[in-house]
Amino acid sequence: MLLVAAALVDAGCGSSTSPTPAPAPAVCTFTITIGMFPIAPQTPGQGMVWTTYFAATILPSQATVYVVDVNAAPSGCLTAWTAVSTNTSAVQLSPAGGSGRGQVELFMPANLGAQRSTDVTIAGQRAAIMQAGR
Repeated sequence: MLLVAAALVDAGCGSSTSPTPAPAPAVCTFTITIGMFPIAPQTPGQGMVWTTYFAATILPSQATVYVVDVNAAPSGCLTAWTAVSTNTSAVQLSPAGGSGRGQVELFMPANLGAQRSTDVTIAGQRAAIMQAGR
């Protein structure tokens, strides 16, 4: 749904005012990168594309928190996005969405069972996240 605000312009004495449409907000393209990460034997570089890191890494079984950055272009874009985990007992996300630029905390509780995997989608970009078992 696109909302367009109208501004009234004073055209001078004796003339009527007419609405001038405001420019529509820019549509975003998103890049999801790792912003902050735990200190562990395997730590990604800050700014690394999150799908690249999680595709190549089986995370340890202990509880872990990552903060991922939702980078939006062009500057000032307001497109809404969501953050969804297909298995919230394996990966919890907060917040569940936003608009434009933002951050999402990705929390993995300790895994006391077998290795597990879940899909996480943030701003339309999906990554399969695997966590080792005990």
